[in-house]
Amino acid sequence: MVVPVCHSGHPMVRHSSCVLRRSSLSRALLIALLGGLCLAPGAIADNTALKPDLPPPAAPPIASSVPVGRGDGSTDAPALPGGVSSSGLTAGAGSVDIREYVDMSSAACGKSHQRIVPTLLRRVAAEGLGSVSLRPLITSRDMNSTEAGTAIIAAGLQDKAWEVTAALFRARGAGGDWVNPAVLRSIGNAIGGLRVTKFIRDAGGIDMYPQLSAIKQEARAAGITVTPAFVVRGPSGSKVVTRPRDASQVIAAIKSVQ
Repeated sequence: MVVPVCHSGHPMVRHSSCVLRRSSLSRALLIALLGGLCLAPGAIADNTALKPDLPPPAAPPIASSVPVGRGDGSTDAPALPGGVSSSGLTAGAGSVDIREYVDMSSAACGKSHQRIVPTLLRRVAAEGLGSVSLRPLITSRDMNSTEAGTAIIAAGLQDKAWEVTAALFRARGAGGDWVNPAVLRSIGNAIGGLRVTKFIRDAGGIDMYPQLSAIKQEARAAGITVTPAFVVRGPSGSKVVTRPRDASQVIAAIKSVQ
C-alpha cells in the first residue's frame, strides 16, 4: 500500500492538508480501531446494513469552511443556552444522567439534535433535571463520522464539546469530506476561548480513539442498535429512548426514573 506524503515527508490520512499528520503505525491503528468501532451489521444508523465487502467509494470533494446551512434541520444544531455550563462532554447537573448517542454523519441524528436537545438543555437549566452528555457513536465506516467524533472529544478537553458539535452539524450540510483541517480551523476560530492549535492537534491524534471505543462498548451494554438514542438513568431506574419524535418522549423517560 502506498501512503501519500505531504511536502514535509509526513504520511497523510485522507486530508489534503499537512496540518493533521499520523505515522504509519497510527494509520494502521486507526484502520483497526475503525473496524472495531462499527456496530454490528443491521444495527447502524438509519437501519442500513453494513456491507464491509463492498469496494470503498470514490474520494469525496473536500469542504474548506463551515457552510451557512441548507435548512434541513441538521445544520442548525444547538450549542448551550444561557445558564447551562459544561465540563468535558457533559452539560448541566442533577440526579438524572441523560446521554445522547449520535452518529455525526447521520441526517436523522442532526435533526434530532436540533429538535430535541435544546428543550432538554433548557429544562436542565430551568429545573435542574439532570446532566446531558454527548456520546459520538461510530455506526458506519464513514471517516467523517470517526473524525467528527474525535473532534468532539478533543473539544471536550477544553469544555467546548457542545459548541464544536453544533458547528460540525452545520459543516455536515456541505457533504463530501466535511471534517478536515480547514473546517476544523474555521470552527475553532469561531469559538471564543478555544485554543485552536491544541484543538486541531488533539483532534488529529490517536489519543481520542480509546474514548470512542469506550462509548461504543457503553452503547452496546445499553442495548443501543440505532441512532439517535437517549439513555436516561436516575434513582428509580433507567430507560432507553431511540429515535424520539420530540423532546416530550425523553422528558417522560426522565420523570419516570427520578
